[in-house]
Amino acid sequence: MFIGIDGGGTYTRVAVTDTNGNLISYIEYKGSASIKKDPNAIENVTNAIMEALKKADCTPSQIKGLAAGVATYASEDDLEWVNKLTVIDGLDCPKQHVNDSVIANVGALLFKPGIISIAGTGTITLGIAENGQHVRNYDFNHYARSAAWALSYDCIHKIIAGETNDTDVELISAAFKHFDTSDTHALAKFGVKGFMDDYPANIKLFGSFAPTVTKHALCGSQLAEEICCKAAADIATSIKLVGACFESDTVTVALIGSVANSELIKKNISKSLASKESNKIYHLVEPAVPPVFGAVIMAMHIAGAKTNEQIIANVVNSANDIA
Repeated sequence: MFIGIDGGGTYTRVAVTDTNGNLISYIEYKGSASIKKDPNAIENVTNAIMEALKKADCTPSQIKGLAAGVATYASEDDLEWVNKLTVIDGLDCPKQHVNDSVIANVGALLFKPGIISIAGTGTITLGIAENGQHVRNYDFNHYARSAAWALSYDCIHKIIAGETNDTDVELISAAFKHFDTSDTHALAKFGVKGFMDDYPANIKLFGSFAPTVTKHALCGSQLAEEICCKAAADIATSIKLVGACFESDTVTVALIGSVANSELIKKNISKSLASKESNKIYHLVEPAVPPVFGAVIMAMHIAGAKTNEQIIANVVNSANDIA
């Protein structure tokens, strides 16, 4: 059997499949896989793996390959804690640990060259070029303000600063309600006292307001529309930066995450990529499978298992079973 792990900042997802790509067990464990976000990350991942193995009624020695995508894994210095995530007695199969954006790319594009742009809880654009080179927008020192929390911060900053008009009345009212404040002055006092206090909780608080921003962008709020259009422009720029490193004139792109796939932002990204000023022809596609199944496919590859069209089809069907 094979194990794929999507070790995110909030949840750790584990899928176990047989050699034909059929799903045997799936676990969604509440707990981060990143030691940078949760001091119990190692325990979270090992617990998730053991639960998945128990559900699959198999032992660690039956696993022939394991791949894990890990949030915040960025350099060789991180390997000291990353490698410990999957240390379990008897789990002695070939293993590969990568940043979680890599398994997202493999899952979305099934090992074919192309780009994914993630904008949801976090944000990154990653391309795997024809020669296998990994290219990120970060490599260009480019950071898109398109994470859910960033949209919300931009919105609240504008409201506090008074940079609104009559079209934003309902959005402002929704902001007061979400942040449990009565008016702009109270919202400003909340900001002075604690926008950066209890940082993880505030990121969650702001992130959960993003759907309100994207919703009001479609309902006439000029402020929300401007914020969403800026986020879309940032994402499109990140895609074009990464796309410039591809040899082909046509590059496949998949958008992942609630922000990237919100109606106005997705529409504007598509429009920007289709413009005559684009450096390539960009072909937008839907992701084939979630990241955890991208990890399963990687696990098969590092174990030397053959992944023919039928096996890939089985993995896709397995992903659909838990969708």
